[in-house]
Amino acid sequence: MKKLIIIFTILLSGSLIWQSCSKDGDLLGGGDSRESFAGSWLVIDQCSKQTYGVDITSNEDNSTEVIIVNFANLGRSVNAIVAGNSITVEKQSAGEYTVNGQGKINGSVISWSSYDFQTDADETKCTAVFKK
Repeated sequence: MKKLIIIFTILLSGSLIWQSCSKDGDLLGGGDSRESFAGSWLVIDQCSKQTYGVDITSNEDNSTEVIIVNFANLGRSVNAIVAGNSITVEKQSAGEYTVNGQGKINGSVISWSSYDFQTDADETKCTAVFKK
């Protein structure tokens, strides 16, 4: 009888441990917040008064990053960090420019409160809206 109780306890403990390791047991709410950022976006750029497209994909090498193709209509890709509904492009090179910026997603709109692109001689601060 004592062996049966020990075996039952081990099986129950193993089951609870297995369940807590599944995605459904994720303490942060499960899912990948990058998914809401992924896709093709139409950009309305208040600075350049242009409309252009960008594509955002998850970076398979980093679970917190996405790759933005054609950021600031520069024809280059940049990496951005996603945390919840926020996205941040940390200062990095995009061809002859250095870029950075931050935004937030709400539904199918990413509002960039600021993004900068600069060369050695010039710096431009802008805002933009990405729409799906």
